[in-house]
Amino acid sequence: GQTPRAAFVLCSGKVKLSTTSREGKVLIVKVAEAGEVLGLSAAVSGTPHQVTAETTMPCQVNFVEREALLRLIEKHGELGLHSAQALSNEFQSAYRDIHDLVLARSSAGKLARLLLSWTPSRGSLGYGFAEATNEVRIRSSLTHEEMAQMIGASRETVTRLLSDLKKKELIRLEGPVLVIRNRTALEALAS
Repeated sequence: GQTPRAAFVLCSGKVKLSTTSREGKVLIVKVAEAGEVLGLSAAVSGTPHQVTAETTMPCQVNFVEREALLRLIEKHGELGLHSAQALSNEFQSAYRDIHDLVLARSSAGKLARLLLSWTPSRGSLGYGFAEATNEVRIRSSLTHEEMAQMIGASRETVTRLLSDLKKKELIRLEGPVLVIRNRTALEALAS
């Protein structure tokens, strides 16, 4: 709700972006990572910020004063284009999230989709993917409460759903690492 004074470039760390209802219910909109620009929409439009930003670990954040940003966008067409693309991507992501959160899925499906969103896409052998076992290892610092806030559910629901996924042998926990054992079944649950 604050008037934008700047946009912020997240250079390192992670930032949780959330919104809160009048009743105090928190919804985590996204977890921003290094390289992302925070508050761009508010800075460009001059309207109050719609989300709250909270660091989840030590971060380095650069401050780009609003008036200076607008002058740069005005003078450099390429920056304006990149800004428009970033805002468009933000809008498309928000639209998909709203559709998934409100219209498309059960809590189990939303949790499955959240877990899958943390994995490399099929066919890419990025970090955490074991080709021989077809398992995907995820290291997430999110609590059950934060996962619940991301899918619009209660902490108890997330805890129960994770337990159900373990019983069905779709996932397992190895300390702080969640292992997706059956990605195909989790994808079916998410669709």
